[in-house]
Amino acid sequence: MAQDGKSRIRLTQDQLDRVCERHVRFAEGRPNGARANLPFFDLSGLSLAGRNLTGAHLAGAILRDADLRGAVLDHADLYGADLRGADLSEARLFRTDMRGANVRGAKLDGATMVEVDLRDGSMVNRNSAGELKVVGFDPGPADMASARLTNADMARAKLSGSFAQAADFTNTRLSGARLDRTDLRGANFSGADLRGADLNGSDLRGAILDGASLDAGGLEQAIRTDEQAVAARQAPLQATVAEPEPEDSVAAELPALPVDQLDSMLRQHMVWLGTSGKQGCQLDLTGLNLEGADLTGKILTLAKGSGARLRHARLNGAQLQAAQFDGADLRSADLSRADLRGVKLDRAILIDSRLDGANLGMLLVSAGAKVMRASLVRARLAGASLSQTNLKGSDLTLADLTGCDRSSAVLEGAILEGTRLSGA
Repeated sequence: MAQDGKSRIRLTQDQLDRVCERHVRFAEGRPNGARANLPFFDLSGLSLAGRNLTGAHLAGAILRDADLRGAVLDHADLYGADLRGADLSEARLFRTDMRGANVRGAKLDGATMVEVDLRDGSMVNRNSAGELKVVGFDPGPADMASARLTNADMARAKLSGSFAQAADFTNTRLSGARLDRTDLRGANFSGADLRGADLNGSDLRGAILDGASLDAGGLEQAIRTDEQAVAARQAPLQATVAEPEPEDSVAAELPALPVDQLDSMLRQHMVWLGTSGKQGCQLDLTGLNLEGADLTGKILTLAKGSGARLRHARLNGAQLQAAQFDGADLRSADLSRADLRGVKLDRAILIDSRLDGANLGMLLVSAGAKVMRASLVRARLAGASLSQTNLKGSDLTLADLTGCDRSSAVLEGAILEGTRLSGA
């Protein structure tokens, strides 16, 4: 994992503990919080056991032999991270981005890794001339060789093209997982649930499948013998364009939230805000289906909505200060003139959305003693309308702004590291 000229910053355990404490305050919307932003840091051998690092930015970080037992890493960015020998037993990694990560020899016994992304990946950035270049690590497949993943939940995990020789998946749930083109030679799948898994082109030579649950014909396209491996190498190369992600498969199964229930939740949220949390209930829309919902002018300050489905929703003029909607689907949503200061929209899908006149600037809290940036790390805004949108000071690291008209948008002080701006 070459560092390409970047120096590693090494933290002490005390320094890391303080970062984690501030991250929890940030995640809970409390004063003096800050998102854990530790890309390429050297955290090897340190302890993050039991820490809540939901949405933390750890791309390219060195976490060799680190203690991550029971850590919560939902929606975290571990793109290209080095986790060799790390202990992630009982950790939670829901929809965590681990593309290109190295987890060789790591322990993930009992980990919850539903929809984790462990596919092949590479990180790109722009140099001063605007040219793309690889940074942070050598691009290639995620490496899970000899990793222990026993009794883990990896339902719908994405492992396409990864390297998992001799990995131990004993009694692990891999239903609906994408294991196509994965090197699984010598892997142990004893008692594993592989129903609905895509094993097309996976190399299962020497793999142990005793007691594994498989669909009828589930191994027909897998490689089981040396002869099949030779035939696969001699077959014409297929196009390497990634298949479109089945983004709607899970959300389509979710019933829409009834309007009367949403209204009740909004009323309780107003009480919660008005009493500083002493009464009422904080609005939590996490994972809910709100497609087409009319939230025009509603007060959603400090609301939670990670992974919420809000396609075509009307949020024009809404107040979303310091709200957490990371990973939310806001395609074609109307957010014009919305107050989004300090909002968290990491990995959110905002394709073709309207952000005309929206305010994604800095949020001053605690009488101005603290400033919160609007965070849109890896957000997808292709084709979004940004007429007179205030993005001053926002974090657009690795975001996609392809095709956006930014001519009247305010980007002063915005973080644009690796941001895709072409075609705009």
